[in-house]
Amino acid sequence: MTTRITAGAFLVCGGKVLLIKRGMHNELSTGKWAGVGGHLDLEDIKNPRTIDFSETCYREIYEEAGIERNDIRNLRLRYIAMRKAETEIRFHYHYFGEIDEIELPKCSEGDFFWVEVNEISGLEMSPSVGDALNHWMKNPHDNEVYFLVIDSGINQ
Repeated sequence: MTTRITAGAFLVCGGKVLLIKRGMHNELSTGKWAGVGGHLDLEDIKNPRTIDFSETCYREIYEEAGIERNDIRNLRLRYIAMRKAETEIRFHYHYFGEIDEIELPKCSEGDFFWVEVNEISGLEMSPSVGDALNHWMKNPHDNEVYFLVIDSGINQ
């Protein structure tokens, strides 16, 4: 059993969220919608006792979308999701932040879209992304950090 750790952000502008529709060539969440993010890299671990996942998040936002740290406002951790998938345990740190509307960046991971908040619930997403966004849409001004444990079907 291995562990996969990722961090990503949902960047909000007015009533829209910047989402990526992942390409069909992606290893994870093929063809599904997601926020901007990616894997924790070895360089992100300066001190294993106190990992700052926001640094991973900022780095991934820049790598995937070319958005600079100073263009993002109020980036906050809102959800930590955990689930078992096949032969690995997956942890995902979901952040939310605000940005001004930008021209949609090009990305090798998929295509970016500005999606109206009221259109998000109909999109195909991984369980942790869907659960985080659905909760946030009902509680957009809540600043608590929530833990999501996604059932792996132990009773099936």
